[in-house]
Amino acid sequence: MSDTNAPEHLRGLNPEQLDAVTCTEGPLLILAGAGSGKTRVLTRRVAHLLHIGVRPWNILAVTFTNKAAREMAERVHALVGPAGKDVRLGTFHSTCSFFLRHEIERLGYTRGFVIYDQDDQLRVAKDVIKELKVDPDKFTPKALLGVFDRAKNRLTLPHNLPGEEVTPVAQKALRAYERRLREANAVDFNDIINLSLRILREHPDVLERWRARWRYLLVDEYQDTNLAQYHLIRLLAGGRRNLAVVGDDDQSIYAFRGADIRNILDFEEDFPDARVIRLEQNYRSTGSVLKAATAVVRNNLRRKVKELWTSEGDGEPLHLITAPDEEQEAARVVEDLKGLFVSQYKPADVAIIYRTNARSRPFEQALMHARIPYNLVGARRFYERREVKDMLAWARLVLNPSDGAAFARVVGLRRGIGDKAIEQVTAEAEARGLSVVTAARRVAAQPGRGAKPLKDLLALLDLFIDELPRHSPGPFLQLIAERSGYLDAVRSEGAEEAEDRLRNLSELFNAAEVEETITENPTPGERLQLFLDRATLSGQDDDLDNSQGRVTLLTAHLAKGLEFPVVFVAGLCEGSFPMLRERTLEEDVEEERRLLYVAITRARQRLTFTRYLRRMRYGGGGWADVPRSRFHDEIPPELFQAPRGRLGAPATPLARPSTVPSEAQKKLDAFLKQVNPSGGAGGGRRGDTTNAPENDEHSERTLRLPKSVEELRAGQEIHHAELGDGKIVSRVSMGAGLMLIVMFNKAGRKMIDPRRDPLELILRR
Repeated sequence: MSDTNAPEHLRGLNPEQLDAVTCTEGPLLILAGAGSGKTRVLTRRVAHLLHIGVRPWNILAVTFTNKAAREMAERVHALVGPAGKDVRLGTFHSTCSFFLRHEIERLGYTRGFVIYDQDDQLRVAKDVIKELKVDPDKFTPKALLGVFDRAKNRLTLPHNLPGEEVTPVAQKALRAYERRLREANAVDFNDIINLSLRILREHPDVLERWRARWRYLLVDEYQDTNLAQYHLIRLLAGGRRNLAVVGDDDQSIYAFRGADIRNILDFEEDFPDARVIRLEQNYRSTGSVLKAATAVVRNNLRRKVKELWTSEGDGEPLHLITAPDEEQEAARVVEDLKGLFVSQYKPADVAIIYRTNARSRPFEQALMHARIPYNLVGARRFYERREVKDMLAWARLVLNPSDGAAFARVVGLRRGIGDKAIEQVTAEAEARGLSVVTAARRVAAQPGRGAKPLKDLLALLDLFIDELPRHSPGPFLQLIAERSGYLDAVRSEGAEEAEDRLRNLSELFNAAEVEETITENPTPGERLQLFLDRATLSGQDDDLDNSQGRVTLLTAHLAKGLEFPVVFVAGLCEGSFPMLRERTLEEDVEEERRLLYVAITRARQRLTFTRYLRRMRYGGGGWADVPRSRFHDEIPPELFQAPRGRLGAPATPLARPSTVPSEAQKKLDAFLKQVNPSGGAGGGRRGDTTNAPENDEHSERTLRLPKSVEELRAGQEIHHAELGDGKIVSRVSMGAGLMLIVMFNKAGRKMIDPRRDPLELILRR
């Protein structure tokens, strides 16, 4: 049958896709390489099953995210219309919730059970800690939930917890937690699947009834299934075994969530008569991108062989940016972006992909300085992240005992200080016009149960005030984190989130130390204040109209499933790509390699790798050389634009911009004004540009560009295009550059880079 005579749902498919769609009976493994059209195959397969007479309620299709489920449902509806409305299509959790609403009474729950979210679970964990009189310094609520989550992912009972977590306290806590959920007729996120599996195992009549209902099973992203999901699917597949799984073992990157790559690698052992179809034709990326991705991932031993290819040619070669440090790495990416925006691309075409959330900071700051709008996906902006704000609140309180907001946040980090004590402090401060710290000292001197925790907090604050003159900003913030017990509390959580938070704290200590190298002999307190100013400026929100789109910043984990015309894979260095922990097993290296594969295959047309040569050790330990990634040498050098040469060589410093804009710069400025009409740094609102200093508002004045940045000195009045008029407070040396602290009349105290934010001198007569 020719393509033109075929039903609509079979048109436009390549031979392998057509085979995967029409092979409807028996077990089927569809190995779908990146960009090979797996969603098209899944939705066309559903349409084909309906076309050959399968009833819609006999089809079950499951995937992992609500977004993917919605996209599949929309495509099926576009193909078959109302005929597909009774197909069960959703996530694992939505499917099992549907199942439990029918069958959970078998386990003694009622059908009106509630599903507890993370906040609900934390509340129960806190109650368990109180009930069992567990030392909160040994088991925090989050740490307990981490133990429970890992146990449930492995289908483990309380008496048989995994590894080092087999402790009497953990066993009692999990039993108490489960009891409290039962008493509330509640289940948690893991229970939704685990209880479904339990019912199917313990009640054969229920299993047969649902097998008869769901006769054709389709599972998306099979490489991401965990142990419970694996057993659930195998049970439901049953005797008919009409199970089609779609996945790519090269994109298995969620081991930390319990995903087991063996599920897809061993599919042919589980189903010896399974048919395997490989989708290798890529419809997303250029040949150069695919060759780089394949060259990297083929070094993994545990994988199914696939060779991605495209009929569209190699496209442009790969690019490489090498910079002395992370700050200049980000600056050079931004310089590259400016050239791309002048030519053919817009911000929405671009993604900057890194390994961990902590790596976003230098890119956020560089984009903000250049007034290029951006979106940070899946995480708070660096200086808005909880652990960063917690440490900055301590620092703010040390510098300013009247900072009520900082005091409230610090108090929130300390156990034992109740709401009544806080109300007393607030009332005392307001009644007597005192700072919150002074008021707290008065309240702590009064007898009462809340006095000791308040005294302990004040003693800690006094310690930090005494230590401040002896430390630069980075080591001082680290001192706060250690002496306050904050680092130990984060470490005790023992989960992937805890590791991210520790990396963010490390990045904060680095940022404070690298950015605040001052030449004019300020005190440690002044240096800390300068850093806080910088952090506040970098952390401000933007509220741009997003109609023109923005540059996307995201981790490799969050990039999965997305694609962009232009991709920068940042940090091709040891410690970044790959980021290996103390336990360096081959399976860890292979997962890191798969993460890089995912990052590479997000690029459609232009792919750039970046790396830095050194990194500041936090705690004042100086610079450390950073080796290039072992994965770098796995990419064929001929794929790059030019010979890479000796990567240890220093990069060429960025030239200072000319005071006379070129035609390209004028074009770029016009473009950025179009995509960022507010003109503020990083997309912030435009500041007042018209007000003169109050004591000179009627004097005549003229504006003049300085001959060089060296002409800008403390005490001079200046004008900034967005922030208005102000006065230079001091000059700050940062590495090879110069920053100015400026007190603006309306915008307040800001740190300005005169090379990126041109200032004009105000001359008065």
